[in-house]
Amino acid sequence: MRSSESVRARLDKETEPDLNSGCWLWSGGLGAGGYGVVCIDGNVTKAHRWSWYAETGVMPPPEIKVCHKCDVRQCINPDHLFLGTQADNVADMVAKGRHRNVPLPGSLNAGAKLTEQKVWEIRRCVELDAWTQREIAKSYGVSPMTVSRIARFEMWPHVHRDWPARAVPHTYGNVWYVG
Repeated sequence: MRSSESVRARLDKETEPDLNSGCWLWSGGLGAGGYGVVCIDGNVTKAHRWSWYAETGVMPPPEIKVCHKCDVRQCINPDHLFLGTQADNVADMVAKGRHRNVPLPGSLNAGAKLTEQKVWEIRRCVELDAWTQREIAKSYGVSPMTVSRIARFEMWPHVHRDWPARAVPHTYGNVWYVG
């Protein structure tokens, strides 16, 4: 393995200091998750791991993470780094409030295909038993299983039966509406 001095010289070529935060921002290539990556001696590794090596002379084993105190993924300032396990890294993330362990509910979730209004309409359609769940699913662009789970309040449980004021769903051609 290269000397820590030669690694530091290599890293310094692609580092820009941020005078406000004290971070040494990696300006070279970025890998998964926005972390800096660098190839030294044929080993492509995260730049902040190499920075730890350049500072201490020791490359931690793969099961030991080089974590960021500053939470800046491109930072390679050794003063902003510490060693820990994956559990330590996750605990640090949670302690700093950067972790959402509960997905956003309903239409606040960016992956939601439905809105609260459409969920309510689906429940009313199932309740009226005028259409099959397959027909309802096709109309709303979801699977019959999704309709079934919505009807049983396994999905979208925050949308109550009386949301909004009771109304009757209707069809106009292939379009469902509440009126």
